[in-house]
Amino acid sequence: MTIQLIIIQVVTFIALIIVLRILFHGQLDSALKRLKHLYEENLTKEEELKKRIEEIGVEREKELLKTRELAATIIKDAKGKAEKAEQDAILRAKDESKRVLGHAEGESEKMKDKMMAHAHEKAIELSVEMLKATFTDQGKETLQHQLISELIDEIKKVAKDKFTVKTKRVTILSAQALKTDEKAKLAQILKDKMNSAVDIDESVDKDIIAGLIIKIGSLTIDGSIRNKLRKVIPYLR
Repeated sequence: MTIQLIIIQVVTFIALIIVLRILFHGQLDSALKRLKHLYEENLTKEEELKKRIEEIGVEREKELLKTRELAATIIKDAKGKAEKAEQDAILRAKDESKRVLGHAEGESEKMKDKMMAHAHEKAIELSVEMLKATFTDQGKETLQHQLISELIDEIKKVAKDKFTVKTKRVTILSAQALKTDEKAKLAQILKDKMNSAVDIDESVDKDIIAGLIIKIGSLTIDGSIRNKLRKVIPYLR
């Protein structure tokens, strides 16, 4: 009886094992198939991932290359602009230097001209004072008549079209009173130049020293010794 029970248990155990094996074999095979499928999917995904990673690497290198090229272009442009700005600044500095130098030279010339004019006036004043101290009354009279004669000759040489002032009133400032013949000669020569008779208004101005000044409206004829000195002194530098 015991042997039969053992045999039954053994058979039952073997049968159970066979059943379990049959059951688990199907599930195991199915599980293995699923694992194989997952493995293949993983391999495919891994290949795709590797490919994508490679593509990303290529794209990254392209982007880096573009970035480097863009950076190089920006640097080149910036350098070009900086060089141009530097050149422009240098040119502006040169132009400014020229302008300042020109202005300084202009101011220097103006100052020089002003000093020369002042020196001329001082020289004229000194010459006038020397004439006052040197010439006697007789000498001044002789010089006066000589200057009047020269002025009449100079007026004769002037073209009529230079006497465009339309007036009959003529003012004469003289260092000494005009002689009758001198006044007549002046009146005649002015009549010939202006094509009409003139009225002479004569005044004596001792400060003229010698000579006379004729004023016809806006036209002035300066035959004074001071004016002659003003013309001569610049040549005595």
